[in-house]
Amino acid sequence: MPSIGLHAFTGCNSTSCFAGKGKLKALKMLEGDQDHQDTFSRIGTLETISGQDMQVIKTFVCQLYGKPSHTSVDKVRYDKVRQCFKGKKGILSNSEGVDLSQMPPCQDVLMLHPQRANFQIKIWRVSSSNFPDLPKPENNRWRLSS
Repeated sequence: MPSIGLHAFTGCNSTSCFAGKGKLKALKMLEGDQDHQDTFSRIGTLETISGQDMQVIKTFVCQLYGKPSHTSVDKVRYDKVRQCFKGKKGILSNSEGVDLSQMPPCQDVLMLHPQRANFQIKIWRVSSSNFPDLPKPENNRWRLSS
C-alpha cells in the first residue's frame, strides 16, 4: 500500500516534512496518479531508490509546490523567487517578501530525503520480527556521530 511510503516521505517522527504542504494534499495527488502510487509502493521494499523512481519523486514534489509541468525543484525555487521580485529593481533581500520556509528543498537535499524515508519504511516493515535484518543507516543517507 503506498500510504506508508507517502507517510514517511511527507514527514513523520524520523523524517522531515515539506513546510506548509500537508499530507492531505499529497494523498490527493497520489490518488490521481498511478506512477506516483507505484513509486510510493516501492519505497521501503528495495535497498536503494531507482533513478526512474527518483524522477517520479522530483515531479511529485514539483507538483506539491504548484508546478506540475516542472521536473526540477531548483527550477521551481527559481520561479518562486523570480515571481516575488518581478518588476522590482535593486538588490534582492529576504525582506522583499520571499518566504524561504515555503520553498521546496533544493535538488541536492531532495535526493537525500527519499533515501531516509526508504530506511524508515524498511524498519516499519520488519518491526514485528524478533531479529530484523536491516541495512546500515549510513548506507541510507544517515550519518553516525559520536
